[in-house]
Amino acid sequence: MERQPWSYDTAVTYNGLVRHVTAYDHGNDEVEGWRSTGTFLKMIGLLPYLYGLGVNTISILPVTTIGEIGRKGTLGSPYAIKHPLRIEPSLDEPALGWPVDDQLRAFVAAAHLLGMKVVMEFVLRTASVDSDLVPHHPEWFYWIDEARCAVAAGTFAPPTFTDEQLKEMKAKVEKREFVNLPEPPAPYRELFTSPPLRVERDDGGWKGKGAGGRTLRIPGAFADWPPDDPQPAWTDVTYLRLHDHSGYRYMAYNTVRMYERSLDVPGHRMLALWNLVAGIIPHYIRTVGIDGALIDMGHALPRDLRQRVLTEARSLRPDFLFWEEQFNISAPSRDAGYDAVVGYLPFDAHDPVKLTDFIRRIARERLPVRYFATPETHNTPRTASRNGGADYARCVWGILRLLPGGIPFLHAGMELGETVPVNTGLGFTAEEIAEWPVEKLPLFSEARLPWDTDLSIDEHIAALNTAFAATYVSHILTAEDRIFVVDVDDALIAFVRLPGGSNSGILVVGNPGPTSIECSFRIPGEAAVSMLASNAGLRMVDGLVVGTIEAWDTVIVPTYHVVQ
Repeated sequence: MERQPWSYDTAVTYNGLVRHVTAYDHGNDEVEGWRSTGTFLKMIGLLPYLYGLGVNTISILPVTTIGEIGRKGTLGSPYAIKHPLRIEPSLDEPALGWPVDDQLRAFVAAAHLLGMKVVMEFVLRTASVDSDLVPHHPEWFYWIDEARCAVAAGTFAPPTFTDEQLKEMKAKVEKREFVNLPEPPAPYRELFTSPPLRVERDDGGWKGKGAGGRTLRIPGAFADWPPDDPQPAWTDVTYLRLHDHSGYRYMAYNTVRMYERSLDVPGHRMLALWNLVAGIIPHYIRTVGIDGALIDMGHALPRDLRQRVLTEARSLRPDFLFWEEQFNISAPSRDAGYDAVVGYLPFDAHDPVKLTDFIRRIARERLPVRYFATPETHNTPRTASRNGGADYARCVWGILRLLPGGIPFLHAGMELGETVPVNTGLGFTAEEIAEWPVEKLPLFSEARLPWDTDLSIDEHIAALNTAFAATYVSHILTAEDRIFVVDVDDALIAFVRLPGGSNSGILVVGNPGPTSIECSFRIPGEAAVSMLASNAGLRMVDGLVVGTIEAWDTVIVPTYHVVQ
């Protein structure tokens, strides 16, 4: 079947970490110059498989060089960016004899030949603690007095605040009042100092020499909001120092995210650093030919810098795609220039009540920005790790894939029934986090997807995409389609989707449960359904839709309507 031209209404995205997606045990191939970890070359080999799944957009996690100091796991986090303009060398295949940059270009070009777009994720407000930028621009980083830190706390830790301060700062942030925000305690602020006079390297990474011969170090970053987040400081990543102000030399929520108003003014901006940050994505548009960017924590950049990032990229490619790592589906993301956000379905899709509430929201209002129609991301529990395993994953993804305004989004491995999380960043209990140390997590260490599994649901996903594409309405569906929520058995999810001005739509009924269900329900009158297409499972009898929905099944039934 001939594919429709790419648009957000036809997009189906496959997302993953390159070194993880195509990692495979080739035996002794490493001696012959072939890696057992994933590479750009192996990603090219995967493209026909992805094409068969119905994928037309590939989104990859950061592929820039990874820091070595404080590295987590055996391979390090791709979010510990050592240099934002250099590609991680371990993503090449040595046997090929090509520079890694050329292998990335070849992957993007191959995807383009299949009509696919490539979106890269970018980290713009942090760097690895051993960043290559440090010796050239020490003023772009925060520095602490090593001796003073050892006396005060032994190791660097995030600042603490009183209950009164927390209450005040949260109230001000809620109102967007970034004036006289509560500051960290004086002993914490006094750990920080001016950038060093010179920089050298030792076993601990970059070491600065300050006034009076003091030894200075770059501290690890930490979760900046909420400021009472219990996570310890990170060992591998630090915040970039986007402003230069003698009163705000420290890292805290009011200097790296909720910028104090007197700090975020033109006179205090590190303009050379801002120029670099704003030029990163244009660099990859020019040199690699990428089609879009997912911005990690983009909403935490200063507003003017964020606007420069989007504007300078789109001055080269007006159709450049911009996605935001934002869990709210709200107007500010649209107004900032983003096409889509991650959204909150990875958290709510597994609760039938919350999922139905989400569908009711779509029925009530046109969402202001597109969202990822997915039950998981690389930071959440795997869908197949929940009750029902791969069968449950197949069902819930099918339901989300058919909602308007979303971007159907397959996180690599979901179609294989993978249960091992890539990271334990969101939605995990303390016990679950303890169960998955960094040595077991693909975000930090070598790991492989279960490509040889018998539990794969990729054929089901491909069949669903094919069945959907075969319906007449698939060619006219848009984000503005009307949705009618159907009241059914609590164990089922059902809705009618009707394109504007059309007399053809679809009825979607999902059963994300372990038993088949005999159903009998009435479609809302305002949907004006006059007839259902022939379907083995459902039929219309005296105005009622009756039939059986098998366990873990998602049924698509073409509908015919009296246009009102």
